[in-house]
Amino acid sequence: MAVAPEYETVEAFVEFLMEDDREAFDAEDLQALCFSLERSSQNLRRELESWGLRLAHRPNERQVRGFRSNPHDRWYGPGSSRTCGGSGYEQISGFSGQEG
Repeated sequence: MAVAPEYETVEAFVEFLMEDDREAFDAEDLQALCFSLERSSQNLRRELESWGLRLAHRPNERQVRGFRSNPHDRWYGPGSSRTCGGSGYEQISGFSGQEG
C-alpha cells in the first residue's frame, strides 16, 4: 500500500502543515501518520506538539429529536441503557476464581 508523501516522516508532515498555513492537525492526520510510521499515537502527538502544533478538537455532533421519538430515551437510541445481555453467569463465575 502506497503512503502519501506528507505521511512518510514527521518532518515531511510538519512541512506539509506549514506550507498549508495550518497550526493544528486532526485525528485523521494523526491516525494516518501512525499507520505509515508504525508508531503509537501518544508519542507522535507529543513530537508534533514539540514542533508547536496542536491537536484540533472534534466538534460535537448534535442529536435532534423528532416528535415521534421516545421521550424517555431509555430503550432506544444513543445514550440508552440496554438491560438485556445474558444471565450474568460470566460475572458470577468470576467471583470464585478460575479452576486449574
